[in-house]
Amino acid sequence: MVNTDRLGPSPKMPNDGERDSLVGLYFRDASRYEMLTEASERRLSRKLTRCFRVISAELALPVHTSQTFRVVIGSLGDACAFSPKCRRAFHLANACRRKLIQSNLRLAVHIARRYNQQGIPMSDLIQDANVGLIKAVERFDPTKGFRFSTYAYWWISEEVKRCLQRGMRLVHTPENVVEEIRTLHKVSLRMHQELGRTPSQTELARAMEASPSRIGELRALAWREVSTDVPMVADGAITLGDSLDAGDQAIPENRMSSRERVRQIEKLALRKLQALVDGPEDAFRP
Repeated sequence: MVNTDRLGPSPKMPNDGERDSLVGLYFRDASRYEMLTEASERRLSRKLTRCFRVISAELALPVHTSQTFRVVIGSLGDACAFSPKCRRAFHLANACRRKLIQSNLRLAVHIARRYNQQGIPMSDLIQDANVGLIKAVERFDPTKGFRFSTYAYWWISEEVKRCLQRGMRLVHTPENVVEEIRTLHKVSLRMHQELGRTPSQTELARAMEASPSRIGELRALAWREVSTDVPMVADGAITLGDSLDAGDQAIPENRMSSRERVRQIEKLALRKLQALVDGPEDAFRP
């Protein structure tokens, strides 16, 4: 069981440099919601159980249907089409869901902060921790009898670990590809120890029963992407994008001015042609 008392009265506030940032605002918002005690969590679980039973009876779901928000509420569809009792149960279940999420925001922050020194922005870690919290709420079965915080701890931790595996990528890699990259790292490390050298792409492909081109794709995906908005100086006045040399490529302003010169020349040529048609004496008028 997770000892939520260790989390303290509120999440640790960021330093002065972060206080006005998005993360600082999130910390302040999370501190507004109190953690559920064991007794209040048990009462909330009983409410959810009654709501799920009312909705299950209304929908005539099988007896062994999992009593979770994802399954029961997901089977409901348009709640307005059902009885008033079912609609009340639906709204109460949503209120319980919201309460579970809000009261465990501190737990999500607590877990995210454990991985704060691994090169991933705190905002990304908190975002994925919240995704794990929502997944836990959607899959929590209150009829099982265990505490939600214990159940949510695993889901939040797994989602944060996935965030670390993806790294600082601008486009999130699908989970199945992340698993392939993780396997590639394990196989590569094992073969390096066995061979005493870095294994070749062909050797890795043979060990993983994949094509060499697929190994090359996984290696490329394993490299971290870097945003062009990364600051190059302390005050953030210059970003990586500002320092990139365009080489021989014309900048947009030059392209537009060149295009405008061509348009002016074409206009002048048409004007002279029209003057020649009207009369030779007008051809050279300004």
